[in-house]
Amino acid sequence: MILTDRQIREAYKAGDIFIDPFKESQIQPATYDLRVGEQGATTSTKKLINIREQGYLLLRPGDFAIITVLEKLRLSSQYVGRFGLRSKYTRKGLSATTGPQIDPGYEGRLILGLTNLTPKSASLPYKDDIVSVEFHRLEEPSSKPYSGPYQHKFELGAEDIEIIVESEAMALSEVLTTLGSLSQNVGRLASDVKMLKWIVPLIVTIGIAVIGIIVAVS
Repeated sequence: MILTDRQIREAYKAGDIFIDPFKESQIQPATYDLRVGEQGATTSTKKLINIREQGYLLLRPGDFAIITVLEKLRLSSQYVGRFGLRSKYTRKGLSATTGPQIDPGYEGRLILGLTNLTPKSASLPYKDDIVSVEFHRLEEPSSKPYSGPYQHKFELGAEDIEIIVESEAMALSEVLTTLGSLSQNVGRLASDVKMLKWIVPLIVTIGIAVIGIIVAVS
């Protein structure tokens, strides 16, 4: 059963769904919107970024990024969540590579993986709505609540950043930048070749004329 806005509010008050910070304005008809948190990293910067201090996280064309959401979550063993990227970001060409399920018993901050599939940069402002979560109430509590590696994980760790920081392969964003530069160089070369098409005949014509003059004078 998917919870409605009223049921989400009741489950929060009962402690079955814990969200911190909780805001009434984030409740939608049948979902709750989570916001961009303080930490992020991208394959173009290859370092941990404080989104709160910077104000936003910039994803360049082809960038892969990981970010934390602002809110801490905790689900009782009888609730499960499913989340998806807000449509305003999917329309900008961003794709989420994380989720979509939040298992019963989970506690922590969601860590999102995002890819910019467009030729334009995209920014993620701090505290902007980023994913919508719908909550489901199970018929009975799970006998095996979540206890995986992301349990009680509230911030990006060294193992998360290492994948991006120590990546030896060229990031997709760097590939696109290189291809763009190569395209510009090819364009300039083509322009130079077109110029040579009329410069060379002109030089030859002038050379022949000079030779003719020299022969005539001799």
